[in-house]
Amino acid sequence: MMDHVQGSRLTSPPAKSSPVTIRGQQERARSVGRDTQAKLRDHIAEQMEEEFSIVSVEEFMSHYLPFEPTEEDFKEMEESLAKMEILVEVDGNLRFHEFLVPPCRIDGTYRPLDDISRAIASVPVEVANAGLDNNVDGCFTSESPDSTTLDTYHLACILEYKLDSTQEIENNKQAVSASVQIMNDDVRRMFTYGITIVEDRVTLWYHSRSHSMISTPFSFVENPRLLIKVFMSFLFATEEELGYDPMVTRDAKGDYIYRIPSIEQGRQCDRFFRTTASIAEYRSNNITGRMGRVWKAVECNPNGDVLSPREPFRVLKDVWLEDSALTESQIQSQIFADIKKFFSSTQDKRYVAFQKLQPSISELEHEDRYQKYFITIVTDYEGKRTKPLLPNSQRKRRLFSVTTSTPSGSGTPCPPETKITFDERPREFALRKQYRVIFGEVCEAVGDLGTVGEVADVLSQAVVALRLMYCAGWVHRDISSGNILAHRSWSSTPWQAKLSDLEYARQFSDSDRDLGGDPKTGTPYFMPHEMLCSHYIPLSPSASTSNDDTNIFTNGRQPKPPKQPLVYNYQHDLESIWWIFLWTVLSRVPHEASVEYARPIFQNIMTLSDARSQCLLEEIEAPLQLCLHPSLKRLSQPLDQLRELLHTSYLGRRRKGKLADVTSYVGIHRYFVQFFNHIKMSQATWGGTALVAQHPSVASFVVDVPKPTCDKRPRNDETCVPDAEDKRDKRGRHR
Repeated sequence: MMDHVQGSRLTSPPAKSSPVTIRGQQERARSVGRDTQAKLRDHIAEQMEEEFSIVSVEEFMSHYLPFEPTEEDFKEMEESLAKMEILVEVDGNLRFHEFLVPPCRIDGTYRPLDDISRAIASVPVEVANAGLDNNVDGCFTSESPDSTTLDTYHLACILEYKLDSTQEIENNKQAVSASVQIMNDDVRRMFTYGITIVEDRVTLWYHSRSHSMISTPFSFVENPRLLIKVFMSFLFATEEELGYDPMVTRDAKGDYIYRIPSIEQGRQCDRFFRTTASIAEYRSNNITGRMGRVWKAVECNPNGDVLSPREPFRVLKDVWLEDSALTESQIQSQIFADIKKFFSSTQDKRYVAFQKLQPSISELEHEDRYQKYFITIVTDYEGKRTKPLLPNSQRKRRLFSVTTSTPSGSGTPCPPETKITFDERPREFALRKQYRVIFGEVCEAVGDLGTVGEVADVLSQAVVALRLMYCAGWVHRDISSGNILAHRSWSSTPWQAKLSDLEYARQFSDSDRDLGGDPKTGTPYFMPHEMLCSHYIPLSPSASTSNDDTNIFTNGRQPKPPKQPLVYNYQHDLESIWWIFLWTVLSRVPHEASVEYARPIFQNIMTLSDARSQCLLEEIEAPLQLCLHPSLKRLSQPLDQLRELLHTSYLGRRRKGKLADVTSYVGIHRYFVQFFNHIKMSQATWGGTALVAQHPSVASFVVDVPKPTCDKRPRNDETCVPDAEDKRDKRGRHR
């Protein structure tokens, strides 16, 4: 919840439609404690430190501002401000009347900026629109000047200012934390802006899902023309130019109406979906990234009215993908095509082996029954792209940290001290695109099912879905408790597993080795061991004998082979299934001993902890017998046996040099089928064990090498179609 903005405010005249207001505050009412707020800002600053580049203020204005005022419009504005004595001439230079010299921290104030903005807004230039508060000093807002509160949904640009230059870092942290909150709170925001002022130096800020940019600072005392142009751009911009998505509308209740372009029989026929509840809202301290949101939705008319009382509920997923990435629909179509191609490969070793399993290949092929293991895609849409990074921009660091050097007694220079570390690897700020997809079934995530038996049933079916992907030559690369879904039409019918979130799926190829390693992708709780530690499980060293007379440096030992780049393979997907089941019986059962045992194993960190490593590489039957809920102790031995089979399969495949041999993964698939068939026989004794609904949130990360990014995806937490009567000028702006 954002704090209320108090203090001076400025509104543009009522004649303007959707007027922009610039509000300021001198004293702040805080809704959260100072310590809590400071810690949050520090976390955000740490996440955002690597996301910035810098360009000249002139380049920023031409590339990132909503629009750049024409010289004709600016000249008219300048003359009007001079008549109002907002601008005055001093020694042949124009200055703001209230800022002939920089404001000082003794008796200075930024309150006259309100008057300047009001005067600019009152000039009848053919250009209009906009609109916070995360304890900000001021903002452009489209809310009424009589409103006593502000929220992120009406914010256009935040302002933060400090009279004391020693508070510049604090000023930056306040600005970026407010922008992060705006982008988290409002799904309509494609990008957002900020302005920071320290003494008389103005810096412009821009944030999008691909990168953040700042301008070089300028003095609004010495160069008032630049500030006037900036204010004009924000005061007279359209909503879309300010970062509001024209394809999404927010109603008074806070529901969103998404417009999904659709073509039917060669005609444009848009479809509309109203959100009714949040299924998953992936809030992040970093603006850059996917920012996925998942909603329960229903198809509706453009005004939000449901089409019919019997209209089924759908799932709407809204995410920002890299521009070069295939969409979920495209990937699913390719996987289906490859599955059908495999069905004709009756001599393939995989076909022969899996024909003996249930369901058999023939059963899965019959009437395209394989499709039931994947979520149905009703329609989808690729939307706006982010602005490209200016090619002549430079990386900008230390916006939120100070470097200090302390001389040592010996005279040797000490390294700089900072709270934030920097990644010196090359970084590509790739373009991103909006992607909206409508799924046909409203499902439960496997991490939300109510009993251990239900989880086992759904995971055993998920193994079938992974078997299909394996036969098609694809790896999923992001198996988690949130994207293995369960669907049923009635409470009395069995759950049907649905595999979703195919964004990171790709065809398995040994040529991936040429890439120098595979990106870290997935949910840390369930990521494969090798992917978390970024290398293959070491092979046991062969025993060697020597005596005191042997010269160990001349024994003719063969040189070690070069280290193999890590490639995500088919077994990695299956290992994630094992981790999900282990996490379920340990962490989701209300049993103190198992929860305590699981705590050091399942952590939201992108490194391999000792506890996590030992859990796969060492025997766990005995500790499971000690800590599991009494009803689940019969699972200790089969869980440990499957763990051992995973470990030995990894080692055996590497020893035989068969990492690229597709058929070498048949065995581990059969082991997983045997595991679930075996525990099914005793399910009557443990299947009804209840699972807690409020389990710890699980975050998902994607760290691309060499361009690391991080997206947290907490599970299960949580525009504007122009009026037909609006009059617009040739640039589409409101008059």
